[in-house]
Amino acid sequence: MDSRFVLPKQPNVFSALAAGFKTLGNHLYLLIFPLALDLFLLFAPRYTVSSLVTSFLAQLNPLAEGSEELKQLWAELSASLSTFFQSYSLSSALRSYPLGVPSLLSSRVFMENPYGKLPEIALSTGGNALIFLLLFGIVGAILGALNFYVCSLPTYKEAGKQDAKTKLKPIASLLLLPVLFWAALITIAIPVSLVVSGLSMLHPFLGLLAYFFAAMALISMFLPAIFAPHAVLMLNLNLWQSIRASIRLMRPYYSATSLFVILAVLVSYLTNLLWQSPGTDSPMIYIGIFGHALVSSALLIASIHYFLRVLELNQEHELAQQAPESSL
Repeated sequence: MDSRFVLPKQPNVFSALAAGFKTLGNHLYLLIFPLALDLFLLFAPRYTVSSLVTSFLAQLNPLAEGSEELKQLWAELSASLSTFFQSYSLSSALRSYPLGVPSLLSSRVFMENPYGKLPEIALSTGGNALIFLLLFGIVGAILGALNFYVCSLPTYKEAGKQDAKTKLKPIASLLLLPVLFWAALITIAIPVSLVVSGLSMLHPFLGLLAYFFAAMALISMFLPAIFAPHAVLMLNLNLWQSIRASIRLMRPYYSATSLFVILAVLVSYLTNLLWQSPGTDSPMIYIGIFGHALVSSALLIASIHYFLRVLELNQEHELAQQAPESSL
């Protein structure tokens, strides 16, 4: 059979996952970033905006002339938001997306640690709140890029041999990833939400159907690009080039990549049910923090193993395609 029409060999997903845990077992110092972040969130003062949100909601009151049912709905929504922001801290933004330091506590709202109630710094103006939010977001993006780079060192040996300038270039590119992520999310989410809401008003089933197909389309669109950070670091590309490279590299391995992502999400979700079970006021939260850091870091390292294996298989496939041509 003509080698040009032979599908490339698929990477072993389970080997990559096992390699991630094995690498972490031999380099436990890789846990330092997620452990440090969660311990900071557990003991640091909480930066709250509850008074600001409550005042804003009281002034907003868009349903002053509406029916009693709508007023009741608005009152319940306002009460829920006020309750949420009483416990929410802006320091949660230290966990940036999509590339960030794994954190168990960034998604939780809490007011106590095992030693008692946390101190609180109340931000009463929108300007102060925005400054702290941006500050935490920028620091989180930097920590996320550094954590990704450090986790790659035991697996991607070339990273440790680079000079300082070469090391800083991909890290700088990775800092733009959260900006691009949120810009793309907002750009796509707003029109999709409007379409889904409009169809839901016509019939709930149409809204559910639209939501399902929109979710499938977005997953199919973004899944091949999920390894863009890996391409930035290991192929020394800028952010736009890395997105294209990730899509090109992962397209022949779409099934294996889908399986890897599904298993990684499943392992993370199931173990998080255990890690999230202790309250933040219980000493058992330390076990949850350590377990979450262990699993999350291992899965991140496994993704690096998987990406490097895809690079190897892609090179082998290209050489196999060139061999018949050179023999002619």
